[in-house]
Amino acid sequence: MAKKSLKRTSDALTEKSKDSPTTTATTTTSTKKAKKIKSTDTTTTTTKTTATKKEEPKEEDEVLSTKVPFVKRSQVEKAIKALVDYSQKTVEKNVDQGELFADQAASNEHFLNLVISLKRITPRPKHKPIKITLSHPLYDPRISPVCLIVKDPQREYKDLLEEKKVHFIAKVIGIEKLKGKHSSYEARRLLLSNHALFLADERVMGTLPGLLGAKFFKTNKLPIPVDVTNGDKLKAELERTIGNTTLRIGSGSCLTIKFADLSRHSSDQIRDNIVDTLGQLGKKIPLGGWNNIQAVHLKTGTSASLPLWLAPLDDSENGRFNIKHTEDETARIQAAHERSEAKKEKKQIKISNKLDKILPV
Repeated sequence: MAKKSLKRTSDALTEKSKDSPTTTATTTTSTKKAKKIKSTDTTTTTTKTTATKKEEPKEEDEVLSTKVPFVKRSQVEKAIKALVDYSQKTVEKNVDQGELFADQAASNEHFLNLVISLKRITPRPKHKPIKITLSHPLYDPRISPVCLIVKDPQREYKDLLEEKKVHFIAKVIGIEKLKGKHSSYEARRLLLSNHALFLADERVMGTLPGLLGAKFFKTNKLPIPVDVTNGDKLKAELERTIGNTTLRIGSGSCLTIKFADLSRHSSDQIRDNIVDTLGQLGKKIPLGGWNNIQAVHLKTGTSASLPLWLAPLDDSENGRFNIKHTEDETARIQAAHERSEAKKEKKQIKISNKLDKILPV
Protein backbone atom coordinates (compact mmCIF):
# COMPACT_ATOMS: atom_id res chain seq x y z
CA MET A 1 0.00 0.00 0.00
CA ALA A 2 2.81 2.31 0.90
CA LYS A 3 4.53 1.57 -2.41
CA LYS A 4 1.33 2.31 -4.31
CA SER A 5 0.83 5.62 -2.49
CA LEU A 6 4.43 6.68 -3.15
CA LYS A 7 4.03 5.81 -6.82
CA ARG A 8 0.84 7.87 -7.04
CA THR A 9 2.57 10.80 -5.34
CA SER A 10 5.53 10.66 -7.72
CA ASP A 11 3.20 10.47 -10.72
CA ALA A 12 1.29 13.50 -9.48
CA LEU A 13 4.49 15.50 -9.01
CA THR A 14 5.66 14.54 -12.50
CA GLU A 15 2.38 15.72 -14.01
CA LYS A 16 2.61 19.01 -12.10
CA SER A 17 6.16 19.55 -13.30
CA LYS A 18 5.01 18.97 -16.89
CA ASP A 19 2.06 21.34 -16.53
CA SER A 20 4.00 24.15 -14.85
CA PRO A 21 6.11 25.19 -17.91
CA THR A 22 2.98 25.37 -20.02
CA THR A 23 1.29 27.57 -17.48
CA THR A 24 4.36 29.77 -17.23
CA ALA A 25 4.63 30.00 -21.00
CA THR A 26 0.96 30.91 -21.26
CA THR A 27 1.35 33.61 -18.62
CA THR A 28 4.44 35.01 -20.37
CA THR A 29 2.66 35.04 -23.74
CA SER A 30 -0.36 36.85 -22.32
CA THR A 31 1.93 39.41 -20.64
CA LYS A 32 3.73 40.03 -23.95
CA LYS A 33 0.39 40.49 -25.72
CA ALA A 34 -0.70 42.98 -23.08
CA LYS A 35 2.56 44.88 -23.53
CA LYS A 36 2.06 44.90 -27.30
CA ILE A 37 -1.47 46.22 -26.89
CA LYS A 38 -0.20 48.95 -24.56
CA SER A 39 2.58 49.89 -26.96
CA THR A 40 0.08 49.99 -29.82
CA ASP A 41 -2.19 52.27 -27.80
CA THR A 42 0.77 54.51 -26.98
CA THR A 43 1.75 54.67 -30.67
CA THR A 44 -1.83 55.52 -31.63
CA THR A 45 -1.97 58.27 -29.02
CA THR A 46 1.38 59.66 -30.22
CA THR A 47 0.17 59.59 -33.83
CA LYS A 48 -3.03 61.41 -32.87
CA THR A 49 -1.05 64.02 -30.94
CA THR A 50 1.30 64.52 -33.91
CA ALA A 51 -1.64 64.81 -36.28
CA THR A 52 -3.24 67.36 -33.97
CA LYS A 53 -0.01 69.34 -33.88
CA LYS A 54 0.24 69.27 -37.67
CA GLU A 55 -3.34 70.44 -38.07
CA GLU A 56 -2.85 73.40 -35.75
CA PRO A 57 -1.11 76.20 -37.73
CA LYS A 58 1.70 78.06 -36.07
CA GLU A 59 0.65 81.48 -34.92
CA GLU A 60 3.87 83.02 -36.24
CA ASP A 61 3.14 81.72 -39.74
CA GLU A 62 -0.42 83.04 -39.67
CA VAL A 63 0.33 86.56 -38.46
CA LEU A 64 1.19 88.97 -41.28
CA SER A 65 3.40 91.20 -39.13
CA THR A 66 4.01 92.06 -35.50
CA LYS A 67 2.94 95.61 -36.37
CA VAL A 68 -0.54 94.34 -37.30
CA PRO A 69 -0.89 90.99 -35.45
CA PHE A 70 -4.62 90.68 -36.14
CA VAL A 71 -4.21 90.51 -39.96
CA LYS A 72 -3.61 86.94 -41.19
CA ARG A 73 -0.86 86.16 -43.71
CA SER A 74 -2.91 83.45 -45.47
CA GLN A 75 -5.79 85.86 -46.07
CA VAL A 76 -3.46 88.45 -47.60
CA GLU A 77 -1.74 85.92 -49.87
CA LYS A 78 -5.08 84.56 -51.14
CA ALA A 79 -6.31 88.07 -51.94
CA ILE A 80 -3.08 89.00 -53.76
CA LYS A 81 -3.15 85.85 -55.89
CA ALA A 82 -6.83 86.32 -56.78
CA LEU A 83 -6.35 89.95 -57.85
CA VAL A 84 -3.19 89.22 -59.86
CA ASP A 85 -5.04 86.50 -61.78
CA TYR A 86 -8.07 88.76 -62.27
CA SER A 87 -5.94 91.64 -63.51
CA GLN A 88 -4.12 89.50 -66.08
CA LYS A 89 -7.38 88.06 -67.44
CA THR A 90 -9.03 91.49 -67.60
CA VAL A 91 -6.12 93.07 -69.49
CA GLU A 92 -5.95 90.17 -71.96
CA LYS A 93 -9.68 90.37 -72.55
CA ASN A 94 -9.66 94.13 -73.14
CA VAL A 95 -6.60 93.95 -75.42
CA ASP A 96 -8.58 91.64 -77.71
CA GLN A 97 -11.37 94.24 -77.87
CA GLY A 98 -9.20 97.07 -79.18
CA GLU A 99 -6.53 99.62 -78.33
CA LEU A 100 -8.93 102.02 -76.58
CA PHE A 101 -10.00 99.37 -74.08
CA ALA A 102 -6.39 98.23 -73.66
CA ASP A 103 -5.36 101.74 -72.55
CA GLN A 104 -8.28 101.89 -70.15
CA ALA A 105 -7.43 98.47 -68.72
CA ALA A 106 -3.78 99.44 -68.26
CA SER A 107 -4.69 102.58 -66.33
CA ASN A 108 -7.29 100.88 -64.14
CA GLU A 109 -5.59 97.54 -63.49
CA HIS A 110 -2.04 98.79 -63.09
CA PHE A 111 -2.15 99.47 -59.36
CA LEU A 112 -3.30 97.74 -56.19
CA ASN A 113 -5.22 99.76 -53.62
CA LEU A 114 -5.99 99.34 -49.94
CA VAL A 115 -9.50 100.47 -49.06
CA ILE A 116 -9.89 101.55 -45.42
CA SER A 117 -13.42 101.79 -43.97
CA LEU A 118 -13.74 104.00 -40.90
CA LYS A 119 -16.12 103.73 -37.95
CA ARG A 120 -16.46 107.52 -37.76
CA ILE A 121 -15.82 110.18 -40.37
CA THR A 122 -13.24 112.86 -39.68
CA PRO A 123 -14.76 116.17 -38.51
CA ARG A 124 -12.17 118.21 -40.45
CA PRO A 125 -10.83 116.87 -43.79
CA LYS A 126 -7.06 117.13 -44.30
CA HIS A 127 -6.31 118.56 -47.73
CA LYS A 128 -2.57 117.98 -47.44
CA PRO A 129 -1.75 114.34 -48.30
CA ILE A 130 -0.05 112.21 -45.65
CA LYS A 131 3.09 110.39 -46.84
CA ILE A 132 3.50 106.65 -46.18
CA THR A 133 6.94 105.05 -46.55
CA LEU A 134 7.18 101.88 -48.69
CA SER A 135 9.91 99.22 -48.86
CA HIS A 136 9.50 98.96 -52.64
CA PRO A 137 8.92 102.28 -54.48
CA LEU A 138 5.52 102.73 -56.05
CA TYR A 139 6.85 104.49 -59.17
CA ASP A 140 9.91 103.98 -61.34
CA PRO A 141 10.71 107.28 -63.14
CA ARG A 142 12.44 105.36 -65.95
CA ILE A 143 9.10 103.89 -67.08
CA SER A 144 6.65 106.20 -65.25
CA PRO A 145 7.26 109.83 -66.29
CA VAL A 146 7.13 112.40 -63.47
CA CYS A 147 5.96 116.01 -63.92
CA LEU A 148 6.97 118.79 -61.50
CA ILE A 149 4.82 121.94 -61.21
CA VAL A 150 6.74 124.90 -59.78
CA LYS A 151 6.45 128.58 -59.03
CA ASP A 152 7.49 130.99 -61.76
CA PRO A 153 10.00 131.39 -63.25
CA GLN A 154 10.25 127.75 -64.26
CA ARG A 155 13.69 128.21 -65.86
CA GLU A 156 15.19 128.76 -62.40
CA TYR A 157 14.07 125.31 -61.25
CA LYS A 158 15.11 123.62 -64.47
CA ASP A 159 18.63 124.97 -63.95
CA LEU A 160 18.53 123.90 -60.29
CA LEU A 161 17.58 120.34 -61.24
CA GLU A 162 20.38 120.26 -63.78
CA GLU A 163 22.85 121.58 -61.22
CA LYS A 164 21.86 118.95 -58.62
CA LYS A 165 21.98 116.20 -61.28
CA VAL A 166 18.30 115.35 -60.97
CA HIS A 167 17.58 113.50 -64.22
CA PHE A 168 14.43 111.58 -63.24
CA ILE A 169 11.99 114.49 -63.69
CA ALA A 170 10.51 114.27 -67.19
CA LYS A 171 8.88 117.73 -67.32
CA VAL A 172 8.93 121.00 -65.34
CA ILE A 173 5.95 123.36 -65.73
CA GLY A 174 5.43 126.82 -64.23
CA ILE A 175 2.07 128.29 -63.22
CA GLU A 176 2.00 130.78 -66.12
CA LYS A 177 2.62 127.99 -68.63
CA LEU A 178 -0.10 125.92 -66.98
CA LYS A 179 -2.54 128.81 -67.37
CA GLY A 180 -1.58 129.47 -70.99
CA LYS A 181 -0.31 126.49 -72.97
CA HIS A 182 -2.19 123.89 -70.93
CA SER A 183 -5.41 125.80 -70.35
CA SER A 184 -7.53 123.89 -72.89
CA TYR A 185 -9.22 120.63 -72.02
CA GLU A 186 -7.35 118.71 -74.73
CA ALA A 187 -3.95 120.02 -73.58
CA ARG A 188 -4.66 119.07 -69.96
CA ARG A 189 -5.90 115.63 -70.98
CA LEU A 190 -2.69 115.08 -72.95
CA LEU A 191 -0.57 116.26 -70.01
CA LEU A 192 -2.44 113.87 -67.73
CA SER A 193 -2.05 110.85 -70.00
CA ASN A 194 1.67 111.46 -70.63
CA HIS A 195 2.67 111.41 -66.94
CA ALA A 196 2.15 108.83 -64.22
CA LEU A 197 2.90 111.10 -61.26
CA PHE A 198 2.64 114.82 -60.56
CA LEU A 199 4.65 116.71 -57.95
CA ALA A 200 4.12 120.36 -57.05
CA ASP A 201 5.83 123.09 -55.09
CA GLU A 202 4.11 123.45 -51.70
CA ARG A 203 3.70 127.19 -52.30
CA VAL A 204 1.43 126.73 -55.34
CA MET A 205 -0.75 123.85 -54.10
CA GLY A 206 -3.65 126.17 -53.30
CA THR A 207 -4.01 127.37 -56.92
CA LEU A 208 -3.82 123.95 -58.61
CA PRO A 209 -7.37 122.53 -58.16
CA GLY A 210 -8.86 125.28 -60.32
CA LEU A 211 -6.10 125.08 -62.94
CA LEU A 212 -5.96 121.29 -63.35
CA GLY A 213 -9.69 120.58 -63.50
CA ALA A 214 -11.88 117.65 -62.47
CA LYS A 215 -10.06 115.14 -64.69
CA PHE A 216 -7.11 115.04 -62.27
CA PHE A 217 -9.48 114.30 -59.38
CA LYS A 218 -11.24 111.47 -61.21
CA THR A 219 -8.00 109.71 -62.17
CA ASN A 220 -6.52 110.14 -58.67
CA LYS A 221 -3.46 111.96 -60.04
CA LEU A 222 -3.56 115.03 -57.83
CA PRO A 223 -0.09 116.55 -57.35
CA ILE A 224 1.89 115.63 -54.24
CA PRO A 225 3.44 118.63 -52.45
CA VAL A 226 7.25 118.81 -52.18
CA ASP A 227 9.65 121.35 -50.72
CA VAL A 228 11.84 122.73 -53.51
CA THR A 229 13.24 125.71 -51.59
CA ASN A 230 16.18 123.79 -50.10
CA GLY A 231 18.50 123.11 -53.02
CA ASP A 232 20.88 120.90 -51.03
CA LYS A 233 18.12 118.47 -50.07
CA LEU A 234 16.11 118.77 -53.28
CA LYS A 235 17.22 115.48 -54.85
CA ALA A 236 16.61 113.49 -51.65
CA GLU A 237 13.20 115.13 -51.21
CA LEU A 238 12.11 114.25 -54.75
CA GLU A 239 13.41 110.66 -54.51
CA ARG A 240 11.64 110.12 -51.18
CA THR A 241 8.35 111.50 -52.48
CA ILE A 242 8.45 109.39 -55.65
CA GLY A 243 9.24 106.24 -53.68
CA ASN A 244 6.47 106.70 -51.14
CA THR A 245 2.70 106.71 -51.39
CA THR A 246 0.13 109.11 -49.95
CA LEU A 247 -3.05 109.00 -47.91
CA ARG A 248 -5.67 111.68 -48.49
CA ILE A 249 -8.23 112.07 -45.70
CA GLY A 250 -11.49 113.55 -46.96
CA SER A 251 -14.93 114.02 -45.46
CA GLY A 252 -16.15 110.46 -46.16
CA SER A 253 -15.87 107.18 -44.25
CA CYS A 254 -13.76 105.40 -46.90
CA LEU A 255 -10.06 105.98 -47.69
CA THR A 256 -8.06 104.59 -50.64
CA ILE A 257 -4.28 104.08 -50.62
CA LYS A 258 -2.38 103.15 -53.79
CA PHE A 259 0.57 101.02 -52.68
CA ALA A 260 1.74 98.52 -55.37
CA ASP A 261 2.30 98.23 -59.12
CA LEU A 262 1.20 94.89 -60.56
CA SER A 263 3.45 95.27 -63.59
CA ARG A 264 6.64 95.64 -61.50
CA HIS A 265 6.10 94.18 -58.03
CA SER A 266 6.17 90.48 -57.16
CA SER A 267 3.77 88.90 -54.66
CA ASP A 268 6.38 89.14 -51.89
CA GLN A 269 7.01 92.82 -52.65
CA ILE A 270 3.27 93.50 -52.63
CA ARG A 271 3.01 91.81 -49.24
CA ASP A 272 5.93 93.90 -47.91
CA ASN A 273 4.23 97.11 -49.02
CA ILE A 274 0.98 95.99 -47.38
CA VAL A 275 2.87 95.45 -44.11
CA ASP A 276 4.45 98.92 -44.41
CA THR A 277 1.14 100.63 -45.14
CA LEU A 278 -0.92 98.88 -42.46
CA GLY A 279 1.86 99.32 -39.91
CA GLN A 280 1.75 103.12 -40.30
CA LEU A 281 -2.03 103.51 -40.26
CA GLY A 282 -2.17 103.51 -36.46
CA LYS A 283 -0.46 106.91 -36.40
CA LYS A 284 -2.02 108.31 -39.58
CA ILE A 285 -5.76 107.62 -39.14
CA PRO A 286 -7.53 110.31 -37.08
CA LEU A 287 -9.83 109.64 -34.10
CA GLY A 288 -7.91 106.77 -32.59
CA GLY A 289 -5.86 105.06 -35.31
CA TRP A 290 -6.72 101.35 -35.60
CA ASN A 291 -9.53 101.81 -33.09
CA ASN A 292 -11.31 103.89 -35.75
CA ILE A 293 -10.84 101.32 -38.56
CA GLN A 294 -13.81 99.09 -39.30
CA ALA A 295 -12.47 97.07 -42.26
CA VAL A 296 -9.52 96.74 -44.66
CA HIS A 297 -10.04 95.56 -48.25
CA LEU A 298 -7.76 94.99 -51.25
CA LYS A 299 -8.74 95.83 -54.83
CA THR A 300 -7.59 96.98 -58.26
CA GLY A 301 -9.17 99.77 -60.27
CA THR A 302 -12.12 97.70 -61.52
CA SER A 303 -12.19 94.58 -59.34
CA ALA A 304 -14.38 93.75 -56.37
CA SER A 305 -12.97 94.50 -52.92
CA LEU A 306 -11.50 91.46 -51.17
CA PRO A 307 -11.48 91.59 -47.34
CA LEU A 308 -8.16 91.45 -45.50
CA TRP A 309 -9.49 92.29 -42.04
CA LEU A 310 -12.88 93.02 -40.48
CA ALA A 311 -13.35 94.42 -36.99
CA PRO A 312 -14.86 91.78 -34.67
CA LEU A 313 -18.45 92.43 -33.61
CA ASP A 314 -17.67 93.03 -29.95
CA ASP A 315 -16.17 95.65 -27.65
CA SER A 316 -12.61 94.24 -27.63
CA GLU A 317 -9.56 96.42 -28.26
CA ASN A 318 -10.20 96.84 -32.02
CA GLY A 319 -13.82 95.67 -31.91
CA ARG A 320 -16.64 97.24 -33.88
CA PHE A 321 -18.33 98.61 -30.76
CA ASN A 322 -15.21 99.82 -28.96
CA ILE A 323 -15.06 103.52 -29.79
CA LYS A 324 -12.55 105.72 -27.99
CA HIS A 325 -13.47 109.39 -27.96
CA THR A 326 -10.87 112.12 -28.15
CA GLU A 327 -10.68 114.88 -25.54
CA ASP A 328 -12.56 117.30 -27.80
CA GLU A 329 -15.28 114.74 -28.48
CA THR A 330 -15.59 113.93 -24.78
CA ALA A 331 -15.90 117.64 -23.98
CA ARG A 332 -18.58 118.09 -26.67
CA ILE A 333 -20.52 115.04 -25.43
CA GLN A 334 -20.34 116.32 -21.84
CA ALA A 335 -21.48 119.80 -22.91
CA ALA A 336 -24.39 118.33 -24.89
CA HIS A 337 -25.40 116.24 -21.87
CA GLU A 338 -25.30 119.29 -19.60
CA ARG A 339 -27.44 121.29 -22.06
CA SER A 340 -29.95 118.45 -22.21
CA GLU A 341 -30.16 118.25 -18.41
CA ALA A 342 -30.55 122.04 -18.13
CA LYS A 343 -33.35 121.97 -20.70
CA LYS A 344 -35.15 119.20 -18.80
CA GLU A 345 -34.83 121.11 -15.53
CA LYS A 346 -36.14 124.30 -17.12
CA LYS A 347 -39.10 122.42 -18.58
CA GLN A 348 -39.85 120.85 -15.20
CA ILE A 349 -39.85 124.29 -13.55
CA LYS A 350 -42.34 125.60 -16.15
CA ILE A 351 -44.66 122.66 -15.58
CA SER A 352 -44.54 123.10 -11.80
CA ASN A 353 -45.28 126.85 -12.13
CA LYS A 354 -48.33 126.13 -14.29
CA LEU A 355 -49.59 123.58 -11.78
CA ASP A 356 -49.17 126.12 -8.97
CA LYS A 357 -51.36 128.60 -10.88
CA ILE A 358 -54.06 126.02 -11.60
CA LEU A 359 -54.01 124.43 -8.15
CA PRO A 360 -53.01 127.10 -5.63
CA VAL A 361 -51.96 125.79 -2.23
